[in-house]
Amino acid sequence: MKIRTRLLLAFTLFVFLGVFGLVYWIADEIRPQFLKAQEETLVDSAELMAALVSEQAVHVEDEIVQIDPTPLAELFGNLRQRTLNARIYNLDKNNVDLRIYLTNRDGRVIFDSDNSRDLGADYSRWRDVNLTLQGRYGARATGGDPLYPEGSTLYIARPVLYEGDVIGVLSLGKPTTNASRFVIDLRNNLILSAFVIALAVTLVGVLLNLWFTRPLQKLQQYAAAISRGERREPPRLGNNEVGDVGSALESMRVALDGKSYVADYVQSLTHEIKSPLAGIRGAAELLQEPMPEAQRERFLNNIVGQTERIQQLIERLLELAALENRPSLEAPEKVSLAAIIEQALSAEQDQARARGVGLRVESSDSGSVQGDPFLIRQALSNLIKNAIEYSPTGAEVVIGLEAQEDCCALRVSDSGPGIPDYARERVLERFYSLPKPNGDKGTGLGLSFVKEIMALHDGEIEIESDESGTRVCLIFSANG
Repeated sequence: MKIRTRLLLAFTLFVFLGVFGLVYWIADEIRPQFLKAQEETLVDSAELMAALVSEQAVHVEDEIVQIDPTPLAELFGNLRQRTLNARIYNLDKNNVDLRIYLTNRDGRVIFDSDNSRDLGADYSRWRDVNLTLQGRYGARATGGDPLYPEGSTLYIARPVLYEGDVIGVLSLGKPTTNASRFVIDLRNNLILSAFVIALAVTLVGVLLNLWFTRPLQKLQQYAAAISRGERREPPRLGNNEVGDVGSALESMRVALDGKSYVADYVQSLTHEIKSPLAGIRGAAELLQEPMPEAQRERFLNNIVGQTERIQQLIERLLELAALENRPSLEAPEKVSLAAIIEQALSAEQDQARARGVGLRVESSDSGSVQGDPFLIRQALSNLIKNAIEYSPTGAEVVIGLEAQEDCCALRVSDSGPGIPDYARERVLERFYSLPKPNGDKGTGLGLSFVKEIMALHDGEIEIESDESGTRVCLIFSANG
């Protein structure tokens, strides 16, 4: 797995774990906070009700302080007859779900708003009543209360006072069902928000990952292309650390290419020059001996021919070296291939006539490509020259042009002996050549020269050969 993929997966996992972990912690804290808010409200309400009872329901008979629950009974009796239509966000509240019970100083229930279900019961041991009778804060949460069997009910008790003494307890209860519903709604909203936030942060992370790793990816692709021997321009990586690495890599590539280039060319040139030098040396040694003038002339011509071969080899090698050291075309322009064919035919007409070979153009297309007109003409001239040299006398070399929407193709066909099977994979190699029909041997640099020109133009070279001849096709990307 790639490092950038690992970083992205780790970042995504971290975001989702972090966001949902925070949401889980917040959601776990929501319910207690809601219950605290409910309890605080019940304290105020219970204190208010206890104060009303102390003012309006306490009376003294025969020096005995008593609490009259009648006002509370009338209040709750009238409350049940009232219509309650309250829309609290997504909660429709239609009834009052409060429960009030009132006890005397002994903790016995003297009023119960829930249909008097526990009237007369002893509540002195209930926590809310017991603590309030002791003058302390009394509260309890009861599960399974008939008022809310499936959940819990929170009761807050406040003292009923007479001249500062606790003479009874008023306890106000409210089920937590609505609070639980609010908690569930809030938790669902939090989870949805967390999911959206996590996705948004992940998207930002993906964009940042692309922003940071795209230069590294370009650098990796460039290094891989160079290792495969492809011709590539150094990528633009910006003025940053990755750009510095790219510049250092390009400098290293140039240095290593230079060393490899020199060693390779010196070895190849030495190998190719050995044969003509041996011929020149042998002819020179023989010329030191007395011989007939005709024989002397033949050896002198041999020296001249071998010297020309060395000069031609060096010139073509320098041209090829110049091409191989060019990373890209310097100033490409729109080139008419029909004009290129006309110029190449004019340049090679004399050689074709001298060899008794005809030249014919077989095309009515007029395609154009983006490139260097001089190099394209050189590539075509090399192919025509090869076709002439390998064609028998009286044969014909055909130059074709085929223009399509996405590409243009230059094709040179001859009727020579064709390329042997064993040589078809090697004809584009530097210094690899086959004997010509007249027995001469070429430099082996012509097709290598064409191959480098096509690489500079991001084009392709295709070779087909059989007993009827050889067909070489140069394929360029079309330009409008």
